[in-house]
Amino acid sequence: MQILVLEDSDFMRDILVKHLLAIGLRKEEIQEAHNGAEALRKLNSGIFDVLLLDIVMDGIDGVAVLKEAKKIQPNARIIMCSSFNESKTVKEVIDLGINDFIVKPFSTDKLKEVLHRNMLG
Repeated sequence: MQILVLEDSDFMRDILVKHLLAIGLRKEEIQEAHNGAEALRKLNSGIFDVLLLDIVMDGIDGVAVLKEAKKIQPNARIIMCSSFNESKTVKEVIDLGINDFIVKPFSTDKLKEVLHRNMLG
């Protein structure tokens, strides 16, 4: 299992990684990106099973990364993670073909449930 975590907040990215480790993933299964450009570089250099993408970021945002990820890694399961719950943007990412959406903040159990559903799906 390889997971890419795209989150521009160092604090939130650390929390996501801690949740993933608590679920039972190993550190070597998790790659982190602190902005859209870094995420795109990583998407072009490795294969990921799951992408956890934040939506709102400066520069290349999560929606732009999502669009490219669908081309670069069409088999990856894509979970959008955001505290931003604006219905127009949520509808856009759903229409673009995400597999799941999780609203921050969330518990380890909620992340585990979403990952489990997507690892089986």
